Amino acid sequence: MDWMYIIILQVMFQPSLSVLLTVEAEQTTYRSEFGGDVVMSCRFQPKLLNPQDYLKVTWYWISSASAREVYRMDNGVERLASQDPNYQGRVRLFSEELKEGWVKLQVSGLRIQDSGTYQCLVHTGEGADYKEITLTVEAPYKTVTKRIEKTADGEELLLTCQSEGNPESSVTWHNRRLQTVNSSTTSVLTPGQLFKVTSQIRVPSSDNSYTCTFTYDGYSAIFHIPDDVPIPDVRNDAAIIVLSVGVIIAVIITTIIMCSRRKGPGVPSTRKLLAECRDTTASATA
Repeated sequence: MDWMYIIILQVMFQPSLSVLLTVEAEQTTYRSEFGGDVVMSCRFQPKLLNPQDYLKVTWYWISSASAREVYRMDNGVERLASQDPNYQGRVRLFSEELKEGWVKLQVSGLRIQDSGTYQCLVHTGEGADYKEITLTVEAPYKTVTKRIEKTADGEELLLTCQSEGNPESSVTWHNRRLQTVNSSTTSVLTPGQLFKVTSQIRVPSSDNSYTCTFTYDGYSAIFHIPDDVPIPDVRNDAAIIVLSVGVIIAVIITTIIMCSRRKGPGVPSTRKLLAECRDTTASATA
């Protein structure tokens, strides 16, 4: 529906709204979490006397420049052809509550882009009225990933905290004495409109602990030095060599014994026996 047409419709019906149909919002503001659900409600009076009476309900997302049709139902029939693609498959109306005058819309899988002003518009045989509701979708920095690395010279440690959320957050660092540690923090906006915030500090490898805190919502991570310093995977090459030589010798001895048994009575010379078993030994040790 054209945005100007909505404005004209509201102006046309406004004079009669205070006398006939009225719409009230259950609450004017909602705050919900990214990925979750929200149910926004408005109520109209008077209620329908007959379930067959004319009733049209429409929900819009509106801004100063445009409007998106979120959901529309005419006389119990959903009209999804004009629904904004961003809301397809994510909204439903609690139609069973319409008879009590409630117009409740559920939006699922909330996105940051769902934040804004919504308009609940009701049209009956008594007239038309609407109310506006504000929705704010937030994404807390709940999952904080921490990483610790040794610098190239091995004298310092590089500590990294990373998380995604919205709105954009700064990060503060403190040591065990609650002293502030200077940090380097960057943020990148993801396709899902989340801020990927990365913060780093360089510290000595001596005994200490450090805490990074995302200041928007207070989620944090703690580094314990040196307990959290990764232990390198050291390979004992000498032990591997000794073990390999031992295996080879055992294979050679076993092969010689097997060859001597195949020769029957008499003990052949070592040189002859080795010559005869050379090919077998080579195959076994390959």
